[in-house]
Amino acid sequence: MKTVLKRILITVIGIPLILSVIFFLYYLNYAAFLAVIIVFTFLGSKETHALMMHANTGLRLRFSPWITILIPVASHLGIFYFPGFPILELVFLFIVLIICGDEILTGHIDNFSGSAARIGSNLIIAFYPALFVIFLIKLTSLEHAGWLLVMLFLLIFSNDVFAYLFGMSLGKSSRNIFKVSPGKSTAGFVGGTVMTVVIGFVYLALIPTIFPARTTWLLEALLFLLISVTSNIGDLFESVLKRSAKSKDSGVLMPGRGGILDSIDSIVFSAPFFYIFVTVIQTG
Repeated sequence: MKTVLKRILITVIGIPLILSVIFFLYYLNYAAFLAVIIVFTFLGSKETHALMMHANTGLRLRFSPWITILIPVASHLGIFYFPGFPILELVFLFIVLIICGDEILTGHIDNFSGSAARIGSNLIIAFYPALFVIFLIKLTSLEHAGWLLVMLFLLIFSNDVFAYLFGMSLGKSSRNIFKVSPGKSTAGFVGGTVMTVVIGFVYLALIPTIFPARTTWLLEALLFLLISVTSNIGDLFESVLKRSAKSKDSGVLMPGRGGILDSIDSIVFSAPFFYIFVTVIQTG
């Protein structure tokens, strides 16, 4: 099966699955959606751990990816059950204390020569992708949460598919614009961005109640452009990690896509900007 068909197939299957989780399993304040986020957080952190181990051969990294699931759980509890209580902030501090405390106690093994690399790598494992996915949970607290989540996923999936299609058909002479990902092309970036904007406006035309009536088309276009740019940055950042680890994929879990990080890298980088932008639009 060709790569483009795999991408389209995953999109065709993925969007209905996401719709099912969002709209049909919304009980207990989107508990089913939280469960999906927890799985993605753990698997993504586990893959990050493996990449950091490969990038730092011989470096001892004791931080467990299991601890990262506390982050989305704390975010969910803080939004729906303990509003006003800094449960998420406490979890962040707890994780940082674990990482720093462990290095204080065990760093003497190599006379602390690898302490900076270990601390940095463990922080990346702890907060990538966990720190970013909490904004997907935050979206569930907004008005029209389900439609907003579908909108975000649709924009990112569309950007990915059309960037690939335009890049393959028109971008052969404009590739290598980023050394970390030679396959990226100017044609792919422009084509993916244009189609993301177009699909965004079509989506809003079909479901106009998502944003207040006073929202201007210019502001909406800016949001779509922002999602296209940040999704590309997310993809390129993960490429940096893989290059550092000399790995082609982050894992082998997703057919045609590699690991979990290979499929959610764009989403996790776009989610914070989407949430902040939408919050400003809805309350501005």
